[in-house]
Amino acid sequence: MNPKDVNNLLSPISPLHEGISSYGLSCLVTRQKAISSDELRKFAAELMTTISGTCIKDGAKDIGHIKAFIEHDNGFLHADTLGDPADVTVEGRDGEPINHFKLVVNSVIYGLTKEAVINATEASVKTVRAKFGLEEKTGE
Repeated sequence: MNPKDVNNLLSPISPLHEGISSYGLSCLVTRQKAISSDELRKFAAELMTTISGTCIKDGAKDIGHIKAFIEHDNGFLHADTLGDPADVTVEGRDGEPINHFKLVVNSVIYGLTKEAVINATEASVKTVRAKFGLEEKTGE
């Protein structure tokens, strides 16, 4: 395929999609004291409201969708929001208290640059992680 054709495929087909930026991150999260399923659900919900609130504060015109996936040895949670703090959903299969999990976050935002979406998402994850005493596991 010609590189020019690839660029055409990556360009928005509809002008309605212009101004939409997205970002995804994945990390391993740990805590010495095990986190219960109830607290993990609160973490996921707060993560949704913090990312959406930060994006709106930074000038986003609309929250397309923000999702988080939390995967661990004996359970799985997914959380999402379209931006309204009253409309955060956290669902999944709870398990025993855990000391580590994989976190995946996807943010699709209208009205912010990609860099602004990256900064808002990463700063929010860091803030909420710290509030719950969680650390990002690095080096593996």
